[in-house]
Amino acid sequence: MRNPAPIILSLILAAAAAALIIRSPKAPPPPAAPPAEVAAETASKEEAAKTGAAGESSKPPSGDSGVVFVKTDASVAEAPAKTWPQEQSDIPADPKAVFGKLPNGMRYLIYPNAEPPGRVSLRMHIAAGSLMEADDQRGLAHFLEHMVFNGSKNFTPDELIPRMQRLGIAFGAHVNAYTSFDETVYMLDLPDLSKETMDLGFTVMRDFGDGAKLDIEEIDKERGVILSEKTSRDSVGYRLMEQQFEELLPSSLVTKRFPIGIEDVISKAPRERFVDFYTRYYTPERMTFVVVGDIKPEEIEAKIKESFSSLMNPQEPGKNPALGEIPNVEGIKPAVFSDKEVPATELSLVSVRPFSPVADTRTRRLSLLPLGIAHAAIGRRFERIAKQDGSAIAKGSASRDELFNYAELGSFDVTVTDDRWQEALPILEKEYRRALEFGFTDAEIAEAKANILNSYQQAVKTAPSRKSEGLATGIARSINDGSVFSTPETNLEIIEKGLDTITPETCHAAFREFWADRGLHLVLTTKVEPENARGVLQSIYEESRSEKVEAPEQKGAAAFGYTEFGAAGTVKSQKNVEDLGLTQAVLSNGVRLNFKQTDFEKGSIRLLARIGSGKLTQPKDTPGLDLFASSVFDAGGLGKHSVDDLQQILAGKNVGTGFAISDDVFTLSGRTTPEDLELQLQLMCAQLTDPGYRDEAMAQFKKAVPMIFQQLKHSPAGAQAGMDAWLHGGDSRFGVPDEAKLSSYTLEDAKKWLTPALTKDYLELSIVGDFDESTLLPLVLKTFGALPARAEEKPALAAARKVTVPKSPAEKTFTYESKIPQGTAMVIWKTDGLRGNTKLFRRLNLLGEILTDRLRKEIREKLGAAYSPNAGANGSEGLEGFGFLAAECVGKAEDTKRLADIAAELGATLAKDGTDDDELERARKPLQAQLEKSKRDNTYWLGTVMAQSQEDKERLDLIRGRDADYASITTKDLDEVAKKYLTEKSVLKVLIHPDPAAKEGE
Repeated sequence: MRNPAPIILSLILAAAAAALIIRSPKAPPPPAAPPAEVAAETASKEEAAKTGAAGESSKPPSGDSGVVFVKTDASVAEAPAKTWPQEQSDIPADPKAVFGKLPNGMRYLIYPNAEPPGRVSLRMHIAAGSLMEADDQRGLAHFLEHMVFNGSKNFTPDELIPRMQRLGIAFGAHVNAYTSFDETVYMLDLPDLSKETMDLGFTVMRDFGDGAKLDIEEIDKERGVILSEKTSRDSVGYRLMEQQFEELLPSSLVTKRFPIGIEDVISKAPRERFVDFYTRYYTPERMTFVVVGDIKPEEIEAKIKESFSSLMNPQEPGKNPALGEIPNVEGIKPAVFSDKEVPATELSLVSVRPFSPVADTRTRRLSLLPLGIAHAAIGRRFERIAKQDGSAIAKGSASRDELFNYAELGSFDVTVTDDRWQEALPILEKEYRRALEFGFTDAEIAEAKANILNSYQQAVKTAPSRKSEGLATGIARSINDGSVFSTPETNLEIIEKGLDTITPETCHAAFREFWADRGLHLVLTTKVEPENARGVLQSIYEESRSEKVEAPEQKGAAAFGYTEFGAAGTVKSQKNVEDLGLTQAVLSNGVRLNFKQTDFEKGSIRLLARIGSGKLTQPKDTPGLDLFASSVFDAGGLGKHSVDDLQQILAGKNVGTGFAISDDVFTLSGRTTPEDLELQLQLMCAQLTDPGYRDEAMAQFKKAVPMIFQQLKHSPAGAQAGMDAWLHGGDSRFGVPDEAKLSSYTLEDAKKWLTPALTKDYLELSIVGDFDESTLLPLVLKTFGALPARAEEKPALAAARKVTVPKSPAEKTFTYESKIPQGTAMVIWKTDGLRGNTKLFRRLNLLGEILTDRLRKEIREKLGAAYSPNAGANGSEGLEGFGFLAAECVGKAEDTKRLADIAAELGATLAKDGTDDDELERARKPLQAQLEKSKRDNTYWLGTVMAQSQEDKERLDLIRGRDADYASITTKDLDEVAKKYLTEKSVLKVLIHPDPAAKEGE
């Protein structure tokens, strides 16, 4: 369940990057193997979003370029790896890591890591993926990843998941897997180190290796699940990616081996084709087992030897395929891809050339550094151009990637404003040529250097609190690329020496070496292919090349202009909450302050300011004003500094903010370090007292509007936004504006609404992390404490908290225009609202887990009709009476009605017959494991515990009783809640699918 604001706002950010949040700019891609936990950050977010036990990583990336390549570090080695990368490198491996290899060839890496304590993460990496399939096995590498969960040597098909649940291991959250072109990785996070849990984990991983039963009955049952997953992952972006691969790598096996496979093989492949792949490619010589956690390496090493030494290699193991030739391109080769559903028009210059594996050495890492910095400078240039009045581009970037140790890709990209690609193409060409001819300025290189150095310095400082699951996933994802698992200190030492030699001249030379005298693909991706598009592309490009370009302008950096906010405040009152380890204070100006010192994230501090009443105060009949206001607020910078200025001023600093508007609050959040804490506080206060509201921010937003509505028109997001508006009873604050309305707002509209709240309303600031109280308080008093007086409390706004929820029972259909035959069935049971009903929602959370498990068994496993059906409780803490328990199933468009009916019936059965003790415990144990883990999570303490602990006087008592309350819940409690809410009279059925009429009219 999502509110419309996050849906549309995500489109703003993803489709057009219109809101340039004030933050530390991202460093250029690190030339070294990045710290494993950094490499895993994106991966862990992707995996967390999956609710099934299997996934495939051939999804297109977010769309930063018109040419949509798979952005992955994975590579196809020439042969199964026999050694560790450090054995061919002058870079030492982390001395804490234990590297080993069994006589059968299976490698293992053990890394002791005590965060979180008492837990361990297991990863089994198989150096085999879809590229190893034969023509009649297309999709079976991914299919096999599912099948190892469906019956093995030690577990029947119905036994494994319940066994894990009883030990606190949640299906999807703690056990997962993914398949890519050249690797399959199984992931298991164990909630404790008991013998029973550890034995189960190792037995499961061993069974994955060679114990899969592959019973034909189970294969046949799973075919529908795979096809449902294929449907759920289908998108215009995915289809365009396939076309682009075919154009750029026409002779390559990559274009014919997308991991999800083809329907004919998925539907019909006989068992022997599964067995063939499994026995020839799931071999110990292709396996690497990774164990990271609060463990003793010698004990784990003994357990690995005991568990895996008997694995056998086949007499004829599978070989790695030849991936095919990469054609040489002469000059400029235009290509056009079109689909009326693409969210935005894109232009790209793409270089594709052969690439061979290179050992990870100091020389290799440093050789990539100048080009990475040069590409970062190009990205900043495109940002500045995009902000110019009337610019034909919305954003741009430059990048270099390696694809499976086979191809080296260079991409120079822009997103086009309003389909004005004829105007945008000369911009793309000239910036490409400007860099080739003149290189880069001192300021550009200094900014990029500062950011990359800072990223490595922070990796060193935060290393003691790295999380085991992130480390384990990062290590697994780096196995095929041959990078050394070196320490953050070693990585920093290498980079520091390299940066000392980096100059604008070395970056220019690296840019020319990579880009000059290369044949290039000129790619246009747009809604409708123009007549003679390739010829026009060629003509415009050649005409642009005939025009002179000037050297880039040198620009100096200014000093940050916000260091004084008036006389420092004082502490009016202070209370130490001993049992929770936090402090609450009221400052002399009325600002509320909560803070808690922790060591959960070394060298990191998180801040959250809750201000005013958010959408409760949104003017009447202004749908989408919150989206407009938050975007122009972020993108407007400060009165003294534009966003571009701030990126230069703050280069190398760990400061930044994000502004958001929620149902009943405005929030300003940030993350910093002890060294930059004062600057972070100054930045947040500057945003409250002197936001920029620049014209460039409004221009950027208006560029994004057509892209937003293009996605709303052609994706489920538009239908979901309509559903959310309906659930809020058509209240304009939660409505979907039309394009003209959203484009009509002015900076004055945003300023008039936000200014009273930012300058006068109730403000509660919470801070958690690695700080010293004696340092923190004086800094807060001279910043937030120096602000003008704030309101002592928030107004009740009782009327504004009420929305009219649709009458039930009801069924409603929401459609959008798309050729993708995907549908979503939502079954929504109305409940009392979340506001003031925390204990009720704990019980609804458990009911959601139980219903999810029943949906999995019935809809995924029995019917194969949806890949990841799920259920959960949701509601608003700001609105009265707004709460739901909802089930969601994504499947074929024509199945939405059937899926909704099944989900509703499962809910009715739960209400009628109730649950039992085993089902309750299988839902509660994994949840309790997550609750225990949250106690060492700064985001939990900041957002859940402290953020409004002075506004909500009962909050801390509810937190104190959380664990005991969950433990006290009985089947009787759940049965009573189910009977009250999961009734036919409370049901709202929502069917979301493409509009058949629109499809017929194509």
